[in-house]
Amino acid sequence: MQVTTIDPDYSSQTLEPSSESQQSTAITTGSGLIRIATTVHCHIRFRANPTATENDLMLPANHVEIFAFGSGQKVAFLKQGGGSGEINITAVD
Repeated sequence: MQVTTIDPDYSSQTLEPSSESQQSTAITTGSGLIRIATTVHCHIRFRANPTATENDLMLPANHVEIFAFGSGQKVAFLKQGGGSGEINITAVD
């Protein structure tokens, strides 16, 4: 069984995506990993100052994924389609 350990030095961010690109705050992760959970279809992009577009990676609604991530970067996210929901971003140890 694989266990995901949440980084205790980082507070998760839960945000509400819209039809315009938004950014998380900078994320510090010692492991180089982040966990993203969504309740709505979202396009995401990682960079120092990213802007998400409909051409970026799409996470389906009600999905959880772990990504390799450069510490100090941000996550940009853009809602795909109608409805409302959340995206939760957490650093993983």
